Amino acid sequence: MDYPFVLARATWLLFRMHLGTIFGSRRTLAGIALAAIPPLLAFLAARLTPDQVTGRSILLELGLMLMLGFIVPMLAVSLGVGVVADEAESRTITYPFTRPIPRAALFLGRWLASLVCMLVLIAISATAMAYFASTRDGAPTEESANQLIVAALVGTTIYSLGAAVIGVISKRGLVIALGYAFAIEILLANLPGSSQRMTVQYYLRSVFLEGEQGTFGPADVIRPEDLTDSASALIRMGVIGVILLLLGMRLVTRRQFVLSS
Repeated sequence: MDYPFVLARATWLLFRMHLGTIFGSRRTLAGIALAAIPPLLAFLAARLTPDQVTGRSILLELGLMLMLGFIVPMLAVSLGVGVVADEAESRTITYPFTRPIPRAALFLGRWLASLVCMLVLIAISATAMAYFASTRDGAPTEESANQLIVAALVGTTIYSLGAAVIGVISKRGLVIALGYAFAIEILLANLPGSSQRMTVQYYLRSVFLEGEQGTFGPADVIRPEDLTDSASALIRMGVIGVILLLLGMRLVTRRQFVLSS
């Protein structure tokens, strides 16, 4: 039997098994709480801020600093890092390997199930945030709302893949992944110069802020003219995503999982 067919079949099986359990997990419940924050703040901002604050500025500032800068990496890392690490921690990692299925299917199937959950939460959150911002005078354009949703979904995919790979490599995957997302990324993404191009945030900002004018972020350090075009950003993120996916599948295939007593 051809390997791609066996891999696809095993991936589908593990995808369905994991999807049935992930929506009721504690991490998912925490993810729901996180995803509720942006639309809640957009709702409050649309009703409580001074009249000179427009719906467009609410969407841009909350979308840039809260949704893309915090909610997306936090939710994606929190759910993504446990794709394989949770199986190892619960001492059930060897169970799937007792059957004649490709090891890579464990990573691929469980990550896809987690990704579906994350994308649903982020899509609802970003859409609701854009809706509440649009209820304010000076509403954002539909294009801006769509760009935010696309950037958030792409960011969720990349951050979750990176976290899943780190979870395979290290038992302290959550700490390492959060350290990268909220220390290294924040530092490099807000430094002037080419160092910004080394971060996921740079490309998410490029997608979200395309066509916008002005300055954004803390101390107005983010300028759309310093970013790349959205097409190039999406291509770069796609390449990174494929590399991370293949790396994760390869690591699970070759690693020997030793259960500690």
